Amino acid sequence: MKKVKKHVFLLVGIVLVLSTRCLAIDASSEELLSLMNLTPATATQTRITSLLGQPTKIEATKKRTIWYYDHNNTKLAISWNLKTELLEKFSFNSEVIKKAVFDNRLSAKLQSGATDVLQALKLLGTPKDMTIKKATQEMHYAYEHNVLRLFFRDRILVDYCLY
Repeated sequence: MKKVKKHVFLLVGIVLVLSTRCLAIDASSEELLSLMNLTPATATQTRITSLLGQPTKIEATKKRTIWYYDHNNTKLAISWNLKTELLEKFSFNSEVIKKAVFDNRLSAKLQSGATDVLQALKLLGTPKDMTIKKATQEMHYAYEHNVLRLFFRDRILVDYCLY
């Protein structure tokens, strides 16, 4: 009977570990959505720190400061202009553990000139990598046999291709 109790506690422990892993993945996509809601004018260093905490590494040059964040399989770099103290760009990179097969029905929901960045994130989930600048945004999604590239101008989808 004691062996059964040990196995039950072990099973409960495994379930808790797996469920917290799922929550961590969801939290990063929520953090990503929070970042996407910010514009260069509203993204202050204080606001970013309140969302993501202190950066793991800071690199300074004459023109900009770059903050690096590292969390599990995701890396985020935020570039600040030293003159204006505004966000210049941020880039996001995530290691995709398991690649899914691309669902062709998704491409019908992407409309050039109508779909915005937030809608694409909600539709497709967290991208493999993304670069956000003031006027242009680009996202890549890695699938089993191909990559989906989305290009946005002023947060509106300009074009996308599957290669």
